[in-house]
Amino acid sequence: MRPEHRTPRSPEQLEQRRMTAAALFEQGHHSQAAIARLLGVSDQAVSVWHTKWQAGGPQALAARPHGAATLLEADQERHFPRLLDQGPGAHGWGDQRWPLARVNRLIDEHFGVRFADPSGIWRLLRRLGYSWQAPAARAAERDEEEITHWHTEVWPQAKRQSSSRRGMDRLRR
Repeated sequence: MRPEHRTPRSPEQLEQRRMTAAALFEQGHHSQAAIARLLGVSDQAVSVWHTKWQAGGPQALAARPHGAATLLEADQERHFPRLLDQGPGAHGWGDQRWPLARVNRLIDEHFGVRFADPSGIWRLLRRLGYSWQAPAARAAERDEEEITHWHTEVWPQAKRQSSSRRGMDRLRR
């Protein structure tokens, strides 16, 4: 019966699988095809690992970081959410929005780092657990009476005027 394999998800799990293959290479008792079946990977993957293992030993199979390095240091990334949580007003802006350009400016002012592409700011915010969604709390400046007046008085009147104009336009044609 073939053992049940779970697909590794983390870089550490992937590295562990390659290190298991390296240990099996060192034992010399198994063919590459047998190692592939044992680990639940393709023959080609084991062949690539074996070539790397022969050239550099087990350390040649170690995990390597993917992607570009982050622009902010680890301590800066830990401090950054505190700056955002203070709100835009604490940093001189009059509203409660955090557009990406404003976040970039805040990072530049506090850490001396400027992102060239807004997608880098968005990836940083996502990594820190922020989303683009509207805030859960309502704005402090919200005037419920004004909103009710608009819904009950202004909007119905504007809607009536708009529909009456559309009707007149149809008659003219």
